Amino acid sequence: MPGADRSMLPPLEGESRLSYENFLQEFATAQGVGSVEELLSDYSQRYAFQINSRDRAKKVISRLVDEFGITFPGKRVLDVGCAYGSFSIEMAKAGAIVVGVDISDKWLRLAEINASGEAEVPFVNCDASSYRASHELSGYGPFDIFIVNDVFEHIHDTVGLMETIKKLSSPGAIVYFKIPNGHATRHVLLEGHKKVFGISLLPPDYWHLFISAPFHIYYRRWGHFQSIFDYYGFSEIRHVREIRDPDIETTRRHIVNDVNKIRRFLKSENFDDVRQLSVLRRACRYYYDEVASDIETLEWEPLWSKYRQTFWEGVAVLSQR
Repeated sequence: MPGADRSMLPPLEGESRLSYENFLQEFATAQGVGSVEELLSDYSQRYAFQINSRDRAKKVISRLVDEFGITFPGKRVLDVGCAYGSFSIEMAKAGAIVVGVDISDKWLRLAEINASGEAEVPFVNCDASSYRASHELSGYGPFDIFIVNDVFEHIHDTVGLMETIKKLSSPGAIVYFKIPNGHATRHVLLEGHKKVFGISLLPPDYWHLFISAPFHIYYRRWGHFQSIFDYYGFSEIRHVREIRDPDIETTRRHIVNDVNKIRRFLKSENFDDVRQLSVLRRACRYYYDEVASDIETLEWEPLWSKYRQTFWEGVAVLSQR
């Protein structure tokens, strides 16, 4: 058994450290893992997203402050899909008045353990996309900041969610979003949630051919989100820009190389069911045509955003007109 990597844990002391250790133990138990030590050794890669959630929250806060000039002291924040509460806790520690909402009692119980002794955050079981949500949460608002981090892809009724956000918004409210891009070549090669080739190009109707577990993942194009933000008045959209390629030719070359990898994987016919190969071949043919056209016609930034940017991240600001 490899040694437990405790460097993954956030630098907490005293009661806060104890609460976080309790959270990890409860999380390990919920996932059928025997202990925190086992979680941090044998399962550290599998659950790194959860274990590192505090550090991810701190990085997001720093980005919002440094890149967008957003301040937290005294601001009312609604953390949509808060899960085990790490973003809610870190934002409360930054001075915000935070409410976390989720539809899972299991995650909300873990969030309360996670926050114990460190932050005063109410965690509410609420479907933020439902008609009732604005009524259930109105006593906590209006809100200045909405955190929708790795959540939009799990929401079927994105319009319902934006309806709730609009009703609960203060003037000039901000939505922070981070949304996976299913058309990015890296996500086509290996989808981020289920780690399966090609399924980010497929409608959810076909996912049962590849995975047996229940899923709630909906990959939509950026235009979908741009449209609903604009419709509800969040028309000023500011992206985190992370173009790392030195020029457009390098971007084109990376895209072509990845598409060639996709072609090779399909040719290997390494599939359990002929129906898997059939639906993926069709989806990939459409994808190849679109990529070829975009490489010839798109400018550098939209080309990068569509195929090289694995997550769309930024803020949408409510117009005060």
